[in-house]
Amino acid sequence: MRFTLNNLQSIKRSCTEVRKEKEKILNKSEMFVDRLINVGISVAKVHTGEYAGYIIFSKGIEKHENGVEGMMLATNGKRLIKSWYTNKEMTEKRSYEVSPILLAEFGSGWFANNIVWDVDGVGQGTMPDSYGHANDPAGWYWYDESGKKHHSYGEPPSFPMHNAMMAMMADIDRIARSVFNG
Repeated sequence: MRFTLNNLQSIKRSCTEVRKEKEKILNKSEMFVDRLINVGISVAKVHTGEYAGYIIFSKGIEKHENGVEGMMLATNGKRLIKSWYTNKEMTEKRSYEVSPILLAEFGSGWFANNIVWDVDGVGQGTMPDSYGHANDPAGWYWYDESGKKHHSYGEPPSFPMHNAMMAMMADIDRIARSVFNG
């Protein structure tokens, strides 16, 4: 693009060209963010474990005058109620609504307790502390609706959002080159 600023007509034409170029860059930026988030969503869906039907992944993209904002979102879809009996006689039943995305990302119990979490305030999930087995290396026992006894060490995390972020970071250069060089 060549600019000549020797008369008003030329200056107006130059301003129009700059606005067109800015719009092209904004459109490519929007395409870049969209493709990057699509990579994250496709990877996250693979890492939901048994909660695939409970987690909804989506994206939000906003184009502003001077840039583009994008966000990959994970929300709980259907309600997930975990229920169990604490004794063989099936007289004491416990039920809790749990967050599928939090269970998938952070796990619970001993499985998650053995992970080194690198972020302050982030760690394993658990049921209320009054049950006291989340940190028990021997795990715990529970009874299902038919009275069958089960043993558990908790839920291992599958890290859908962490894996999405790692995939987006790994693909950022490739996607940028394909969008902005094309």
